[in-house]
Amino acid sequence: MSLITFCIRLALAAYVVALVALYFMQDRMLLPASPDVAGSLVGHHAAYDVERWQADGEYAGYLVTPAAAPRGTFLVFHGNAETAENKLPVAGIFVRDGYRVVVVEYPGQGNREGKRTMLAALAASREALVAARAQWPGPLYLVGESLGAGMAAQAIAGNEKSVAGVALITPWDSLASVASTKYPIFPVRWMLHDPFDSVAALARYDGPLVVIGAQQDTLIPIVHAQRLAGTHPGAHLMLLPDANHEDWFGAMNNAHWQQVLRWMQAD
Repeated sequence: MSLITFCIRLALAAYVVALVALYFMQDRMLLPASPDVAGSLVGHHAAYDVERWQADGEYAGYLVTPAAAPRGTFLVFHGNAETAENKLPVAGIFVRDGYRVVVVEYPGQGNREGKRTMLAALAASREALVAARAQWPGPLYLVGESLGAGMAAQAIAGNEKSVAGVALITPWDSLASVASTKYPIFPVRWMLHDPFDSVAALARYDGPLVVIGAQQDTLIPIVHAQRLAGTHPGAHLMLLPDANHEDWFGAMNNAHWQQVLRWMQAD
């Protein structure tokens, strides 16, 4: 065997090993272990109360309730490497406008038991929407960040008439699109357990859609948010010129949030 043949076979073997690893490790890559949860959010805060929320009899996140009778309900879906505990500041935006907020937790994340997989997170997201719709009357809005934007979009599919408005923050157009850019030498579109195609998931949804993109985002580049907004008639695109994937919240001021609520028809 020549040296060239040996090197080719070695390279092919390494490629196959990498393919197998990517296929079987994708849940760990997309849903890394969340940070340890310190303490509990449950209790009375300055302008709202926080309690554990249950869906189908098990802990599924937090319920944040304003002092006055709520005008409706927001569901908030967090990103990966986060927990429901991280999203209280986001919940506070909508509570201050008079809404109750459910911060959804995924199985195996934070304080929720279960297997930490993308498909389990997807099932939990859909169950949260159905449970919230059954539990409370009035308008129901969805807000998702990063991976949570993908979960929110997928939860809408088949439940379009249940959702009054949606905001997707630093989203992908599809997970397959982002992954194929990150790993161009691999056939990732064929390897993903689910393409998590947000464009397709929102195809039958005709309610208000707000897409918020961070122009300095290197994890999910801004082009994916632009594509998502561009494929949906009537979508509103808000661009944060100096924000990246991690600090978008700090780039949002009160005027930004009021514009988002107007576009969602929740002002």
